[in-house]
Amino acid sequence: SSGINAEWPLRPGVGGDMEVFTAHHQYPFSKMLTFYRKEDLILRASYSTPVPHPQNIIGTFRVGPIKPNDDGSSMKVKVKVRADLHGAVSVESAHTVVKIQVPVEETKEKDAKDAKKKKVPTATLR
Repeated sequence: SSGINAEWPLRPGVGGDMEVFTAHHQYPFSKMLTFYRKEDLILRASYSTPVPHPQNIIGTFRVGPIKPNDDGSSMKVKVKVRADLHGAVSVESAHTVVKIQVPVEETKEKDAKDAKKKKVPTATLR
């Protein structure tokens, strides 16, 4: 079996690529890929080793819509890629991960400390 490569262009001439599944990799198999993006992700899959036909591109997948975080930073995007026994590649799922900071109220912290200080009677089992 052939290896499978993934490419993700950021802008013309600039991007990234990696061999997601190596040649003779166990199939079927899934991998979770993580990207940091401010815009839609274009993911291109191709064979990384020679194949017995002229076309080595498997397919192109668009993941979106992706928008930057509220502070303008890149959004964390997790993409699950799957290769089956026949060399077919698919994007099984994709989701964004957003960190939410929740302010902790001082009264809740104080109540939690007070609860720890209280003695709780122990029960005896017979």
